[in-house]
Amino acid sequence: MEDPDSTAQLPLPSLPDNSTARVIRLHPRGGAKSLGNAATTAKDAGSDHCRSDQQTTNRQTASKRNCLWYALYFPQLGELNKPQQEKYLHELAGLVQSVSSTVSFHPLTLICEIRSSLKYFAGIDVIHNKLKQQLGAQLSAWDLANDFLYAASPTVTASLLLARSGRNTLVYQKENLRSALGKLPTEVLDLDKEQRRRLYNMGVRHLSDIWRLPGDGLRKRFGSNFVNQLNKALGKVPEPTRNYLPPPAFATSCELPYELENLDRLLPLADEMLAQLCDFLRRRDLATSHLLFSLSHERRSSTKIELGLRQASRSQEHLMLLLETRFSNLTIPAPVSTIKVEAKNFDAFSGHSDSLLITGKPATRRYNDSKLSQFIEQLQSRLGEHHVKRVNNLAEHCPEYASQQFNLNSLNDAEKNKPVTTEQAASNPRPFWLLQDPVQLTLRKGKLYHRKTISLVSGPERIETYWWSGSNIRRDYYVAREANGSRLWIYREKGVEKNWYLHGFFA
Repeated sequence: MEDPDSTAQLPLPSLPDNSTARVIRLHPRGGAKSLGNAATTAKDAGSDHCRSDQQTTNRQTASKRNCLWYALYFPQLGELNKPQQEKYLHELAGLVQSVSSTVSFHPLTLICEIRSSLKYFAGIDVIHNKLKQQLGAQLSAWDLANDFLYAASPTVTASLLLARSGRNTLVYQKENLRSALGKLPTEVLDLDKEQRRRLYNMGVRHLSDIWRLPGDGLRKRFGSNFVNQLNKALGKVPEPTRNYLPPPAFATSCELPYELENLDRLLPLADEMLAQLCDFLRRRDLATSHLLFSLSHERRSSTKIELGLRQASRSQEHLMLLLETRFSNLTIPAPVSTIKVEAKNFDAFSGHSDSLLITGKPATRRYNDSKLSQFIEQLQSRLGEHHVKRVNNLAEHCPEYASQQFNLNSLNDAEKNKPVTTEQAASNPRPFWLLQDPVQLTLRKGKLYHRKTISLVSGPERIETYWWSGSNIRRDYYVAREANGSRLWIYREKGVEKNWYLHGFFA
């Protein structure tokens, strides 16, 4: 292989699947060294001079300078829309993390730092073959072309430009970047249509033609971004990157030394597992609104306990209170052998701050919406998720259809995110509690009876509607009072029989 000091670039061979991994040997100073062993040269050279803080800083700076950035360019993603491109790049970045802990995003491209991984994988060819297999399988699963363009160099932008050129090139030393990039066509640059036209009219076809032009004139004609792009490629200015962070995931389980039938004995263990979850959330400034507890049994299907929160939380005490409430109403089919906790949904943490200036009574200062949400969550845990409803007004004259109920089940994302529009309520008195089926009242000797005698207080209010649907509603509504003090909402039909009915109770 040629001496890299005398050549600007080396091709990255695309090995067949059945071939063995081969280490690219480079010659950074005198003797030939493998790329994997050369990655530790700067570190080994500086280990003998670690007595001085300044020398330690210089070694860290040199290590940062000696990064090797591996670019993977996916031109087939250009046929997709922007959201789909970002989604696919995030999934591919998760696969690239198997060879590098630093993965950054660029248009249609993923770039990872592999200098620190060369010694572990015994060379760049092994890394390339591993990525080719994993990424190719994923691209094929999406019905896309399973190949990609790639390149490696000491700077992020240079690797990006080299990968776009399709030459599958390795540039090891930063001193060779200018020569290697000079052979690339100007099409690899991020330029708009007007900038490309100007370069073409100036007779500039390759980057080497740009090297001969004065920098001040380039900045004046094409702007600072154009010049900065070239300087980043040559390593003259720093390059900020947007690194990939894998989505948070938390799941922990514990296999019990012996089976337990009493759920109360599981609470200390569950408390410890929730402490791990809350510590995980605090370290990432997150909260959760959906937890899944799984209780495994021998020869029985697992018991699933889902905790849905109206407001995301990371309070161990609150989560433990909800779990204790669930356990108090839970009947298990068999003794428990394993307990597992999994966070199904993560949300950004939103804290609550009290007012800086204390005003009003202490009782009013202590109230906030989060306490109301916690109270409703406790009701859901005790009564069941579908027994606590949210009521909304509708623009209907008929009382049966003038309100709508929603489940407060936060596990249903479609229902949780569904916007609720509230209509103007009727100005006449309306009870909050309506009977699902009106109860017919008894009329004896000219007096109405429910449990006790009923006397009319106000009314009537006539409601006539739904004549177009075949079920004609014609009623006269009254506010009435029962002898025991209850306030009732009753009506009398305007039909032939003219019966009286109880339809609701006032508070």
